[in-house]
Amino acid sequence: MSDTETEDKPKKPLIEAIAIHLPPNVTVDKAVKGQIIQGTKNAIALLHDNDLLDKSWDFDTILNEPSNLRDFFQIFRDNIDLFAETVVDKAGDPIVDEMTETKCGVTLQQVQKLLVSTSARRFFIRNDGEIVTKKQKKKVKSMVFFTKEVTVKKKVRLKEGAKKFDMMRRVIGFDWQLDMLEFYRDTMPIPHLLVLGDDVLAIRDVEHGKEVAEVHHEDFKKVKEAVGVYFRNVVAHGAYAIPGILYWRKDLVASFIKAMGETAWEFFKRDKAFFDHCTELDNARIEIYGDVLSYIAAENLTEMSRLNLDRLDATITAMKDTFDDRLPEILGEKRLAVEILRPTVDSFIHLEAKDNEQFRLACSTAVASLKDKILTFMASLGDESPASDEDD
Repeated sequence: MSDTETEDKPKKPLIEAIAIHLPPNVTVDKAVKGQIIQGTKNAIALLHDNDLLDKSWDFDTILNEPSNLRDFFQIFRDNIDLFAETVVDKAGDPIVDEMTETKCGVTLQQVQKLLVSTSARRFFIRNDGEIVTKKQKKKVKSMVFFTKEVTVKKKVRLKEGAKKFDMMRRVIGFDWQLDMLEFYRDTMPIPHLLVLGDDVLAIRDVEHGKEVAEVHHEDFKKVKEAVGVYFRNVVAHGAYAIPGILYWRKDLVASFIKAMGETAWEFFKRDKAFFDHCTELDNARIEIYGDVLSYIAAENLTEMSRLNLDRLDATITAMKDTFDDRLPEILGEKRLAVEILRPTVDSFIHLEAKDNEQFRLACSTAVASLKDKILTFMASLGDESPASDEDD
């Protein structure tokens, strides 16, 4: 075996940038569009004949309500065998995937795009044309040579739905978006859509979408600058991490992401009081702590940071090996600092070892010997919620 083959393979990165795939392009003439509409109507009729679809649902009933279209897609997929003779490729063979071209020259994925887009447009413009009263600013004359700005009420005709749909037309076409249409239309501000662009597709649920909508759109530009290709990951996990990202210098943001992977977003969601305790961290310590920074209490961080790099690394490793899934609960408890960590860290600082490997072995043994004591201490806290610096 060659030296090259025996070398350690590079570690897989802790985080991968989310890839954004736009809905497929669909360019069809009037004749093909007519075939798609008729094919959909035929599918509805076949499902009706087999008592698989509510008989009150026709083509328009389904497209008028996004939830109806979502259910229709699912019923179609669950019963694809019914369409072995009608949904076929150019050779006449049944189509069982969404990427093969049908007899009329489009894929099922493209058909889905057309139907979702049509349903979305109907939903977006549903309220357009209504007359509503809005407050608007208007300049009026004040005295002879001056004007002032006042707020007045004015009746206007709604057109926001059509405007927003035109902005989003390019990114709408996935069936999962049918559950997002109300959020897109009524909650997501237009300035946010302008800044996010294709990245809006990283938002896959309404809860995270509402978090994104609450952030000032100008902050997105700063965050994009700070996190680069991982901006979509931030958006996908909601936007509560954004204030934390903006707290740190760009180079430190990159260090946290590199060391922590996806848990970095949980770290960035922590409050400023905790960040103030982290200002002495350098890249080496960030790398050692890793995801521990997403849950450790400030008091425990202060105690452990008294160790030099090698001994800190050994201690973190020993604690992870000893406590495994319970470590977040343990290091998240600030009352552990004085009672347990302080004397432990003191002993590790003064522990004599001829080299780092000897210290690692001694550290591992010492932490393992403390396991029962620490678990007993945690149990003694009773039913109280784990305390941390963020409860203060």
